[in-house]
Amino acid sequence: MAWAEDCVVRGEVDLADGRLSDVVNELDFLTFTAASLEALEDGRTVDVGELEVERRDLHLIEVRGRRGDPDRRLRTIEERVVLEVGPFTVTGNLHRPPNTQPMAALARWSRFVPVTDAVFRHGPDVPERHEEVLLVNRERIAKSHPLHYMPSPSEPWDGAPPA
Repeated sequence: MAWAEDCVVRGEVDLADGRLSDVVNELDFLTFTAASLEALEDGRTVDVGELEVERRDLHLIEVRGRRGDPDRRLRTIEERVVLEVGPFTVTGNLHRPPNTQPMAALARWSRFVPVTDAVFRHGPDVPERHEEVLLVNRERIAKSHPLHYMPSPSEPWDGAPPA
């Protein structure tokens, strides 16, 4: 399942022997089979069979299944962040190597960055959704804030850090 600006894309993506994150970061187009589109605005659903979607049109991608070889995983530091990704607000953990600066995952990693223990929504009246792992399109991130951010006394505070 993936989320674009105005719809949810459901369907299967052929991964061969790879991981979804590798496939998404290598290809310019993703092909969904047995696909359907659900409008975020009114929930209307359309079955479309096979659908080719340009990677940059996707904002968020749900990760299920293969997580890769545990022996190849690198030690990372988790940073809890809030991301504004198109119409979506995502809260979750970014992971970075210990020898890099905070928020470095947003500047140096692949096109889609994994966010773990992710909670997201696309509007104030929409229930939150939780995903163990969510791939976030770096090109679509408008704002990012570490959750340990504290405003100075002269800044207005509305519950979210300033841009």
